[in-house]
Amino acid sequence: MNKDKLFSYHKWATLACLDHVQTFEEALYVREGQNSFASIQKTVEHIIGVEKLWLLRMHGVERPAFERLDVSTIEKAKESFMLLHAEMELYFASLSDEQWQELIKFKNMRGDDFENTREEMLFTVINHASYHRGQITSFLRQFGKEGTLLDYIYYAQKNR
Repeated sequence: MNKDKLFSYHKWATLACLDHVQTFEEALYVREGQNSFASIQKTVEHIIGVEKLWLLRMHGVERPAFERLDVSTIEKAKESFMLLHAEMELYFASLSDEQWQELIKFKNMRGDDFENTREEMLFTVINHASYHRGQITSFLRQFGKEGTLLDYIYYAQKNR
């Protein structure tokens, strides 16, 4: 599957998840529950912060700092994701096939050394966000709400 299609799915799933959460009262977004992070908001803050880290690593920044983007409300989270994803798309469009396969050295947050291609990094971004979107669904269920269907197959059905 090509990178553009995977990233398009990622953008769709991110906004679909946030749109779904937005159908409930805003208080649900910051309500604490049982998961890896204290709330949906904290989970979203983690997802977008990690995406920004990966973008900086793709640019060759060996050990970028974690940046806290504004996700204080669902609407601000959506805006922050749209801006970051637009920045990512512009960067991705500037890369040649060879640059996608170039090995980039970086350190993870623990300081461990890694070397991966940009293509592998992009897959990591998408996989990481999918994992945490599942956690958001878990929060919703804890709070007596239903999740939404975010699997790739639903994206493909809507985007033929």
